[in-house]
Amino acid sequence: MMLNYDFIKVVHVLAAVAATGPLLFSPWLSARLKRCQGGNKTLLLNGLSAADTYYNIAGWVLMLSGIVMFWLQDWHRVFQLWFILSVLVFIIDSLAEKRLRDPANKALTTLQPGEPGWDENTARLHNAVITQMVCTLLILVIMLLHSQLQINLLAFNLFARSLG
Repeated sequence: MMLNYDFIKVVHVLAAVAATGPLLFSPWLSARLKRCQGGNKTLLLNGLSAADTYYNIAGWVLMLSGIVMFWLQDWHRVFQLWFILSVLVFIIDSLAEKRLRDPANKALTTLQPGEPGWDENTARLHNAVITQMVCTLLILVIMLLHSQLQINLLAFNLFARSLG
């Protein structure tokens, strides 16, 4: 079976939509965790973990389908502004996960609400979730600006048709 560029592009777009899904729940869950009194701690941490897993799986599908699209046809786009911006934002997202979210998650599994360290770690977790949400939204906006729209701001072609 030969790889079809249009099929891979549809998979890529669906993965992008799936990656934005956790944006709806993760900030709400982490805010609730900050105000947690005890009974919902495990449920909220499990919800955040499930959303993170879903986000990571969609992210891997997104990256792999993007690599296949580059391999099939778009290799020259690696040097375009939209791609470089997306990679930089992704690096910030990854740093927020590794430096803030993962250590806070690990600490919160052993702490109970009200114990020393609880407030600091829930704040760190919430900041990481918000940072990841903003990063994902930025990547989505970058992709939308670069998409097949007539404007195509990130390719600097805004006035190309009127001047040519």
